[in-house]
Amino acid sequence: MQLIVESHLNREIIHYASDDLCISSHNNRVFILRDGHETVIRLPVNSWTWIFGFSRLARRALRLDKCNVFPVKENLVIIRQGVVYHYSFKEQHLSPTLKLKNCRNILHQSMLITEQGELFFGEYGNNSSRAEVPIYRSCDSGKSWQIIYTFPKDKIKHVHGCYWDPVEQKIWVFTGDFAGECYALCTDRDFSHIEWIGDGQQAYRMCNAFFEPDYVHWIMDSQLEDSYHIKMDRKSRKIQKTTLFPGPVWYIKRLTDGYYLAATAQEIGPSIHDKFSHLMASKDLVHWEDIVKYEHDGLPKRFFKFGVIGFADGPQTSQGFYLFGEALRNLDGKSILCRITE
Repeated sequence: MQLIVESHLNREIIHYASDDLCISSHNNRVFILRDGHETVIRLPVNSWTWIFGFSRLARRALRLDKCNVFPVKENLVIIRQGVVYHYSFKEQHLSPTLKLKNCRNILHQSMLITEQGELFFGEYGNNSSRAEVPIYRSCDSGKSWQIIYTFPKDKIKHVHGCYWDPVEQKIWVFTGDFAGECYALCTDRDFSHIEWIGDGQQAYRMCNAFFEPDYVHWIMDSQLEDSYHIKMDRKSRKIQKTTLFPGPVWYIKRLTDGYYLAATAQEIGPSIHDKFSHLMASKDLVHWEDIVKYEHDGLPKRFFKFGVIGFADGPQTSQGFYLFGEALRNLDGKSILCRITE
Protein backbone atom coordinates (compact mmCIF):
# COMPACT_ATOMS: atom_id res chain seq x y z
CA MET A 1 0.00 0.00 0.00
CA GLN A 2 1.07 3.57 -0.68
CA LEU A 3 -0.24 6.97 0.40
CA ILE A 4 -1.06 9.47 -2.36
CA VAL A 5 -1.53 13.13 -1.37
CA GLU A 6 -4.34 14.74 -3.33
CA SER A 7 -4.18 18.26 -1.89
CA HIS A 8 -2.76 20.38 0.93
CA LEU A 9 -4.91 22.62 3.12
CA ASN A 10 -3.73 25.60 5.15
CA ARG A 11 -5.46 24.36 8.29
CA GLU A 12 -3.81 23.22 11.51
CA ILE A 13 -6.49 20.62 12.22
CA ILE A 14 -9.21 18.89 10.23
CA HIS A 15 -11.74 17.90 12.88
CA TYR A 16 -14.49 16.30 10.82
CA ALA A 17 -15.07 15.44 7.18
CA SER A 18 -17.92 13.82 5.27
CA ASP A 19 -19.49 14.25 1.84
CA ASP A 20 -21.38 17.39 2.86
CA LEU A 21 -19.46 18.79 5.84
CA CYS A 22 -15.85 19.72 6.59
CA ILE A 23 -14.77 21.31 9.88
CA SER A 24 -11.26 22.65 10.36
CA SER A 25 -9.43 25.15 12.55
CA HIS A 26 -6.44 27.46 12.55
CA ASN A 27 -5.43 29.19 15.79
CA ASN A 28 -8.70 30.55 17.27
CA ARG A 29 -10.75 30.31 14.07
CA VAL A 30 -13.06 27.40 13.26
CA PHE A 31 -14.09 26.92 9.63
CA ILE A 32 -17.31 25.10 8.71
CA LEU A 33 -17.80 24.22 5.05
CA ARG A 34 -21.34 22.99 4.38
CA ASP A 35 -22.95 22.62 0.97
CA GLY A 36 -20.32 24.88 -0.60
CA HIS A 37 -20.78 27.69 1.94
CA GLU A 38 -18.12 28.48 4.54
CA THR A 39 -18.80 29.89 8.01
CA VAL A 40 -15.99 31.17 10.24
CA ILE A 41 -16.29 31.15 14.04
CA ARG A 42 -13.79 33.23 16.00
CA LEU A 43 -13.19 31.90 19.48
CA PRO A 44 -12.37 34.31 22.34
CA VAL A 45 -8.69 35.02 23.01
CA ASN A 46 -6.92 36.61 25.96
CA SER A 47 -5.35 39.96 25.21
CA TRP A 48 -1.86 38.75 26.11
CA THR A 49 -2.06 35.70 23.80
CA TRP A 50 -3.46 37.54 20.79
CA ILE A 51 -0.08 38.61 19.44
CA PHE A 52 1.40 35.10 19.83
CA GLY A 53 -1.32 33.70 17.61
CA PHE A 54 0.46 35.07 14.53
CA SER A 55 3.44 32.72 14.98
CA ARG A 56 3.21 28.96 14.41
CA LEU A 57 6.13 28.34 16.79
CA ALA A 58 4.49 30.47 19.48
CA ARG A 59 1.20 28.66 18.99
CA ARG A 60 3.01 25.36 19.41
CA ALA A 61 4.88 26.46 22.53
CA LEU A 62 1.75 27.92 24.17
CA ARG A 63 -0.59 25.21 22.78
CA LEU A 64 -2.72 27.90 21.14
CA ASP A 65 -3.28 25.69 18.12
CA LYS A 66 -5.04 23.03 20.18
CA CYS A 67 -8.78 22.84 19.62
CA ASN A 68 -11.53 20.20 19.56
CA VAL A 69 -14.66 20.49 17.44
CA PHE A 70 -17.46 17.90 17.38
CA PRO A 71 -20.64 18.22 15.25
CA VAL A 72 -23.79 17.20 17.11
CA LYS A 73 -26.96 17.38 15.00
CA GLU A 74 -27.32 21.09 14.13
CA ASN A 75 -24.80 22.16 16.75
CA LEU A 76 -21.08 22.14 17.45
CA VAL A 77 -19.25 21.40 20.69
CA ILE A 78 -15.94 23.25 20.73
CA ILE A 79 -13.17 23.00 23.34
CA ARG A 80 -10.28 25.45 23.49
CA GLN A 81 -8.04 26.71 26.29
CA GLY A 82 -10.04 24.94 29.00
CA VAL A 83 -13.47 26.23 27.96
CA VAL A 84 -16.26 24.19 26.34
CA TYR A 85 -18.49 26.13 23.91
CA HIS A 86 -21.82 25.41 22.25
CA TYR A 87 -22.49 26.73 18.76
CA SER A 88 -25.89 26.61 17.07
CA PHE A 89 -25.95 26.56 13.26
CA LYS A 90 -29.52 27.84 13.28
CA GLU A 91 -28.92 30.75 15.63
CA GLN A 92 -25.25 31.25 14.62
CA HIS A 93 -24.51 31.85 18.27
CA LEU A 94 -21.48 30.80 20.33
CA SER A 95 -21.80 30.44 24.09
CA PRO A 96 -19.49 29.03 26.81
CA THR A 97 -21.05 26.12 28.67
CA LEU A 98 -18.35 24.58 30.87
CA LYS A 99 -14.97 25.41 32.41
CA LEU A 100 -12.72 22.35 32.64
CA LYS A 101 -11.08 21.58 35.96
CA ASN A 102 -7.66 20.29 35.00
CA CYS A 103 -7.07 20.43 31.24
CA ARG A 104 -7.18 22.70 28.21
CA ASN A 105 -8.28 20.15 25.60
CA ILE A 106 -9.07 16.49 25.11
CA LEU A 107 -7.59 14.12 22.55
CA HIS A 108 -9.04 14.30 19.05
CA GLN A 109 -11.82 11.79 18.34
CA SER A 110 -12.24 11.15 22.08
CA MET A 111 -15.74 12.53 22.71
CA LEU A 112 -18.52 9.96 22.48
CA ILE A 113 -21.71 11.00 20.69
CA THR A 114 -24.33 8.25 20.96
CA GLU A 115 -27.19 7.61 18.54
CA GLN A 116 -29.53 8.83 21.28
CA GLY A 117 -27.75 12.19 21.27
CA GLU A 118 -25.89 11.86 24.56
CA LEU A 119 -22.34 13.20 24.78
CA PHE A 120 -19.56 11.88 27.04
CA PHE A 121 -15.95 12.95 27.55
CA GLY A 122 -13.31 12.84 30.29
CA GLU A 123 -10.62 15.34 31.15
CA TYR A 124 -7.18 14.92 29.62
CA GLY A 125 -4.37 16.97 31.16
CA ASN A 126 -1.04 16.88 32.96
CA ASN A 127 -2.66 16.45 36.39
CA SER A 128 0.67 16.23 38.21
CA SER A 129 -1.14 16.29 41.58
CA ARG A 130 -3.33 13.33 40.54
CA ALA A 131 -6.48 15.21 41.43
CA GLU A 132 -9.94 13.77 40.81
CA VAL A 133 -10.76 13.31 37.11
CA PRO A 134 -14.36 13.91 35.97
CA ILE A 135 -16.33 12.43 33.10
CA TYR A 136 -19.02 14.75 31.75
CA ARG A 137 -22.34 13.96 30.10
CA SER A 138 -24.67 16.17 28.09
CA CYS A 139 -28.19 15.20 27.11
CA ASP A 140 -28.98 18.37 25.12
CA SER A 141 -26.34 18.46 22.38
CA GLY A 142 -23.79 20.20 24.57
CA LYS A 143 -25.88 23.09 25.85
CA SER A 144 -25.34 21.91 29.44
CA TRP A 145 -23.15 19.36 31.18
CA GLN A 146 -23.22 17.22 34.31
CA ILE A 147 -20.48 15.14 35.92
CA ILE A 148 -21.64 11.55 35.45
CA TYR A 149 -18.61 9.90 37.08
CA THR A 150 -15.45 10.93 38.93
CA PHE A 151 -12.23 8.98 39.22
CA PRO A 152 -10.99 9.43 42.81
CA LYS A 153 -7.80 11.25 43.65
CA ASP A 154 -4.60 9.29 42.88
CA LYS A 155 -6.47 6.67 40.81
CA ILE A 156 -5.49 7.83 37.29
CA LYS A 157 -3.68 10.67 35.56
CA HIS A 158 -6.32 11.39 32.92
CA VAL A 159 -8.89 10.00 30.50
CA HIS A 160 -7.81 9.15 26.95
CA GLY A 161 -11.31 8.81 25.56
CA CYS A 162 -14.89 7.56 25.75
CA TYR A 163 -16.16 5.26 22.98
CA TRP A 164 -19.28 3.30 22.09
CA ASP A 165 -19.03 -0.45 21.61
CA PRO A 166 -21.86 -1.55 19.27
CA VAL A 167 -21.27 -5.23 20.06
CA GLU A 168 -21.74 -5.13 23.84
CA GLN A 169 -23.81 -1.92 23.70
CA LYS A 170 -21.58 -0.35 26.33
CA ILE A 171 -19.35 2.69 26.79
CA TRP A 172 -15.61 2.06 27.02
CA VAL A 173 -13.36 4.53 28.81
CA PHE A 174 -9.56 4.36 28.53
CA THR A 175 -7.23 5.87 31.14
CA GLY A 176 -3.49 6.45 31.65
CA ASP A 177 -0.63 6.90 31.95
CA PHE A 178 1.77 5.23 34.39
CA ALA A 179 1.96 2.09 36.54
CA GLY A 180 -1.39 1.40 38.19
CA GLU A 181 -3.22 4.03 36.11
CA CYS A 182 -3.95 2.26 32.82
CA TYR A 183 -7.37 0.65 32.54
CA ALA A 184 -10.31 0.04 30.26
CA LEU A 185 -13.72 0.63 31.83
CA CYS A 186 -16.78 -1.00 30.29
CA THR A 187 -19.97 0.61 31.55
CA ASP A 188 -23.60 1.44 30.91
CA ARG A 189 -24.65 5.00 30.04
CA ASP A 190 -25.36 5.91 33.67
CA PHE A 191 -22.02 4.56 34.93
CA SER A 192 -23.97 2.53 37.47
CA HIS A 193 -22.43 -0.83 36.49
CA ILE A 194 -18.70 -0.48 35.77
CA GLU A 195 -16.37 -3.31 34.80
CA TRP A 196 -12.69 -2.48 35.34
CA ILE A 197 -10.53 -4.30 32.80
CA GLY A 198 -6.75 -4.59 33.12
CA ASP A 199 -4.09 -4.43 35.80
CA GLY A 200 -3.09 -0.79 35.41
CA GLN A 201 0.07 -1.62 33.46
CA GLN A 202 1.26 -0.44 30.04
CA ALA A 203 -0.45 -3.18 28.03
CA TYR A 204 -3.74 -1.45 28.95
CA ARG A 205 -2.51 2.02 28.04
CA MET A 206 -4.39 2.93 24.86
CA CYS A 207 -6.17 5.94 23.39
CA ASN A 208 -8.81 4.24 21.22
CA ALA A 209 -9.92 0.81 20.03
CA PHE A 210 -11.43 -1.14 17.16
CA PHE A 211 -14.55 -2.96 18.38
CA GLU A 212 -14.94 -6.21 16.44
CA PRO A 213 -17.47 -9.04 17.00
CA ASP A 214 -15.16 -11.43 18.90
CA TYR A 215 -12.31 -9.16 19.96
CA VAL A 216 -11.54 -5.63 21.06
CA HIS A 217 -8.34 -4.41 19.38
CA TRP A 218 -6.11 -1.57 20.53
CA ILE A 219 -2.54 -0.42 20.03
CA MET A 220 -0.55 0.59 23.07
CA ASP A 221 0.19 4.25 23.67
CA SER A 222 3.35 3.80 25.71
CA GLN A 223 6.65 5.62 25.49
CA LEU A 224 7.88 3.53 28.46
CA GLU A 225 7.89 0.11 26.80
CA ASP A 226 7.39 -1.29 23.31
CA SER A 227 3.91 -0.66 21.94
CA TYR A 228 2.08 -3.67 20.53
CA HIS A 229 -1.20 -4.30 18.82
CA ILE A 230 -3.31 -5.97 21.53
CA LYS A 231 -6.35 -8.16 20.88
CA MET A 232 -8.66 -8.93 23.77
CA ASP A 233 -11.06 -11.86 23.72
CA ARG A 234 -14.51 -10.53 24.56
CA LYS A 235 -15.57 -13.61 26.53
CA SER A 236 -12.48 -14.29 28.62
CA ARG A 237 -11.14 -10.70 28.70
CA LYS A 238 -7.67 -12.19 28.11
CA ILE A 239 -5.26 -10.19 25.99
CA GLN A 240 -2.67 -11.20 23.41
CA LYS A 241 0.21 -9.12 22.05
CA THR A 242 0.53 -9.30 18.27
CA THR A 243 2.30 -6.77 15.98
CA LEU A 244 5.10 -4.58 17.37
CA PHE A 245 4.72 -0.92 16.36
CA PRO A 246 7.64 1.52 15.88
CA GLY A 247 6.24 3.84 18.56
CA PRO A 248 3.20 4.66 20.71
CA VAL A 249 -0.12 5.15 18.92
CA TRP A 250 -2.40 8.05 19.81
CA TYR A 251 -4.83 8.06 16.90
CA ILE A 252 -6.52 5.34 14.88
CA LYS A 253 -9.30 5.33 12.30
CA ARG A 254 -11.56 2.79 10.63
CA LEU A 255 -12.35 3.74 7.03
CA THR A 256 -15.75 2.81 5.62
CA ASP A 257 -14.35 0.53 2.91
CA GLY A 258 -12.50 -1.89 5.17
CA TYR A 259 -9.17 -0.23 5.93
CA TYR A 260 -7.80 0.36 9.43
CA LEU A 261 -5.31 3.17 10.09
CA ALA A 262 -2.98 3.84 13.02
CA ALA A 263 -0.39 6.57 13.49
CA THR A 264 2.63 6.42 15.78
CA ALA A 265 3.76 9.45 17.80
CA GLN A 266 7.25 10.87 18.18
CA GLU A 267 7.62 11.09 21.96
CA ILE A 268 10.54 10.67 24.39
CA GLY A 269 11.26 7.19 25.75
CA PRO A 270 12.60 3.69 25.10
CA SER A 271 9.69 2.65 22.86
CA ILE A 272 10.60 5.32 20.27
CA HIS A 273 12.73 3.43 17.75
CA ASP A 274 13.46 6.15 15.15
CA LYS A 275 12.86 9.83 14.29
CA PHE A 276 9.58 9.34 12.43
CA SER A 277 5.85 9.26 12.94
CA HIS A 278 4.54 6.34 10.93
CA LEU A 279 1.18 5.91 9.26
CA MET A 280 0.30 2.21 9.37
CA ALA A 281 -2.56 0.52 7.49
CA SER A 282 -4.25 -2.87 7.66
CA LYS A 283 -7.18 -4.59 5.96
CA ASP A 284 -7.58 -7.42 8.47
CA LEU A 285 -6.14 -6.23 11.83
CA VAL A 286 -3.48 -8.90 11.42
CA HIS A 287 -1.05 -7.60 8.83
CA TRP A 288 0.05 -3.97 9.16
CA GLU A 289 1.93 -2.02 6.48
CA ASP A 290 3.98 1.14 6.97
CA ILE A 291 2.65 3.34 4.16
CA VAL A 292 4.26 6.71 4.92
CA LYS A 293 6.47 8.30 7.58
CA TYR A 294 7.18 11.90 8.56
CA GLU A 295 10.34 12.94 10.37
CA HIS A 296 10.17 14.95 13.58
CA ASP A 297 11.28 18.52 12.88
CA GLY A 298 13.99 18.44 15.56
CA LEU A 299 12.74 21.18 17.87
CA PRO A 300 12.77 20.34 21.62
CA LYS A 301 9.81 18.05 22.14
CA ARG A 302 8.93 19.15 25.66
CA PHE A 303 8.47 22.76 24.53
CA PHE A 304 7.41 22.48 20.89
CA LYS A 305 5.37 19.27 20.98
CA PHE A 306 5.72 15.63 20.12
CA GLY A 307 5.40 14.59 16.50
CA VAL A 308 1.82 13.48 15.86
CA ILE A 309 -0.35 12.44 12.92
CA GLY A 310 -4.08 12.88 13.49
CA PHE A 311 -7.24 11.85 11.63
CA ALA A 312 -10.47 13.68 10.92
CA ASP A 313 -13.65 12.25 12.40
CA GLY A 314 -16.47 11.35 10.05
CA PRO A 315 -17.16 8.71 7.38
CA GLN A 316 -14.29 8.57 4.89
CA THR A 317 -12.92 5.95 2.50
CA SER A 318 -9.43 4.88 1.46
CA GLN A 319 -9.93 7.01 -1.66
CA GLY A 320 -10.43 10.22 0.29
CA PHE A 321 -9.49 10.86 3.93
CA TYR A 322 -7.79 13.63 5.89
CA LEU A 323 -4.61 13.77 7.96
CA PHE A 324 -3.09 16.62 9.95
CA GLY A 325 0.26 16.88 11.68
CA GLU A 326 2.21 18.48 14.49
CA ALA A 327 5.99 18.93 14.84
CA LEU A 328 6.70 16.92 11.66
CA ARG A 329 8.68 18.03 8.62
CA ASN A 330 6.39 18.97 5.73
CA LEU A 331 3.28 18.34 7.85
CA ASP A 332 3.55 20.61 10.90
CA GLY A 333 0.45 22.77 11.22
CA LYS A 334 -0.91 21.45 7.92
CA SER A 335 -3.64 19.13 6.74
CA ILE A 336 -3.80 16.93 3.67
CA LEU A 337 -6.45 15.09 1.69
CA CYS A 338 -5.07 11.73 0.63
CA ARG A 339 -5.88 8.24 -0.61
CA ILE A 340 -4.41 4.78 -0.49
CA THR A 341 -3.32 2.87 -3.56
CA GLU A 342 -2.37 -0.80 -3.59
